Amino acid sequence: LAGTSGISEGTGNAARFSSPEGVTVDGSSNLYVADTDNHTIRKITPAGAVTTLAGLAGTSGGGDGSGSIARFQYPADLAVDSAGTLYVADTDNHTIRKITPAGLVGAVAGLAGSSGSTDGVGSAARLFYPTGVAVDGSGNVYVADASNHTIRKGMVVSAPRIQTQPQSQTVSTGASVTFSVTATGVPAPTYQWIKNAPISGATGSTYALNSVQTVDNGTYTVTVTNIAGSVTSDPATLTVMPVVTVGTGFSSLGGGGGGGAPSLWFYGALSLLVALRKVLRRK
Repeated sequence: LAGTSGISEGTGNAARFSSPEGVTVDGSSNLYVADTDNHTIRKITPAGAVTTLAGLAGTSGGGDGSGSIARFQYPADLAVDSAGTLYVADTDNHTIRKITPAGLVGAVAGLAGSSGSTDGVGSAARLFYPTGVAVDGSGNVYVADASNHTIRKGMVVSAPRIQTQPQSQTVSTGASVTFSVTATGVPAPTYQWIKNAPISGATGSTYALNSVQTVDNGTYTVTVTNIAGSVTSDPATLTVMPVVTVGTGFSSLGGGGGGGAPSLWFYGALSLLVALRKVLRRK
């Protein structure tokens, strides 16, 4: 009822609020309200029925929990994602809170009662009187960090996942070889290639070897890491084949290689053959 504050639940003008500052609507047309001075999050159904989703009217705090066990301190805005999760700018707690579809309240970013401007993950981050929040189709959360005069972004963290594994290769000595891996993860992962032990400086998504030798034979893997975890690739085997040089020509008794002039033994054998034929004719 216009001009009348309060904490009452009910339908239509039977309900009461106290200085509400933020609203959002989900895919089922339910409306959610940051009921700021009541330190609560309220829900309004399409039929206009008002209930308290989280927090206890008139009682501020920073505690997590379900329903009336949770506490807020002057929440100013809220947004809902495609899965029905609510994100709340809990202004005077300097935090962003999350309310799951099951009604469980937990902190997403910041530490209740501690202001600041530090980037980080979860409670390591610091905010300073955040007053606005929005969420995009990928689940990234954007915050109007009022007293820091900044817009902050919170990413949905996901563990690394290898999409394309490095492949085994067989090459000749002196060839160039490149192993590569394709991986996803938020935040972007880092890489470390390994052959028996971590390879110094091999920290990219590809690892190149130039003019390989047989000493480079072995099994190579890469470990992909971010704050959500790590994963190691399938092994890729490098086989380096030595180069074999094949000679030409032949040597013969008396010296002289193939293609050269007939040697002395050849002429001696020929003379002996002629003499033998003469003897046979006389008989």
